[in-house]
Amino acid sequence: MISTEEFVSRLNQGRSWQVQRAQESEPAGAYRFLPPPQSASGHVDGFFDYQNPCLTIRKLEAKDEFYDDEPGLGRLAFVLHLSGSRRIELGDAHQHELTGPTLAVLYQPKGMHKRSIWRRGAHELSLSVGIWPEKLASLFGFYPLCFPRFSVDGGQAFWYSRPLPYAIMSAAEQLLNRGIHPLLSKGYVSIKAQELLCLGLSTLLSDSDFLSRPDVTLNRIEHVKTIIDTNLRNPPSASELASSLGVSIQGLTDELRKETGLNYANYIADRRMKKAMLLLESGDAPLKQVAYEVGYGHTSNFCTAFKRRFGATPKDARVR
Repeated sequence: MISTEEFVSRLNQGRSWQVQRAQESEPAGAYRFLPPPQSASGHVDGFFDYQNPCLTIRKLEAKDEFYDDEPGLGRLAFVLHLSGSRRIELGDAHQHELTGPTLAVLYQPKGMHKRSIWRRGAHELSLSVGIWPEKLASLFGFYPLCFPRFSVDGGQAFWYSRPLPYAIMSAAEQLLNRGIHPLLSKGYVSIKAQELLCLGLSTLLSDSDFLSRPDVTLNRIEHVKTIIDTNLRNPPSASELASSLGVSIQGLTDELRKETGLNYANYIADRRMKKAMLLLESGDAPLKQVAYEVGYGHTSNFCTAFKRRFGATPKDARVR
């Protein structure tokens, strides 16, 4: 693990910004980035913790049109654009204008540049929270399936934006106008950064346009299949699984039926019978144990379901 100072140095690699350490009143890990004075006034305040969410606050006004190239480190960022304008070019495939209040979520692969462009006279007030994608699971207890599995060695850029919800705007304003005792400043910034991250992710998990992307649907269904196959003894209910994935029960059922031709309950029953057949053909475990492995508390119920599915008893299947 690298130090905060080294991390900040990597963030500023190849850029013309002046970096200053924070004043004593600011929390540890706080730095201020000053743009080239001939190009812009203002500053970017960063509160950095290499392993945890990092918060930056951007207050800039362009004297002339200028740009800033940020090196790609493989970070995921939630950008809360409050006012002003900025153009973002993420590699060669993504070119976006931030104008009104916007929540933008982007992934900048390692080695891919991100260019921010401000026109003459443009200003910007924004916050962003950056995090390593692999830290999402440890922070939230699950990996959000609305995101692809980002590659640590590069991969594809990711971008999604939508109007900024009021709840996030309100939380951002609290950070911009924080009145907190210096002794509590570091903890306050860390907590608020996580709050913004949670609110941003919650917004995405409630955004039907975002969740209906084909890549998300396929990723979600593969996850559902894995959950069912590894929990055949006691699979989660459709409502529990739908809630954890941020979709409605009907939406989950429709997606599963489109992919498999079966609804949730029938898919579980089908997977149970296929696993039972595999266990019977490949081993000599007692029927009671086979029934238990696939989620039946009573052997008689298992035998009935098996015969209904295959037209033969479990004993007949084992003899084959």
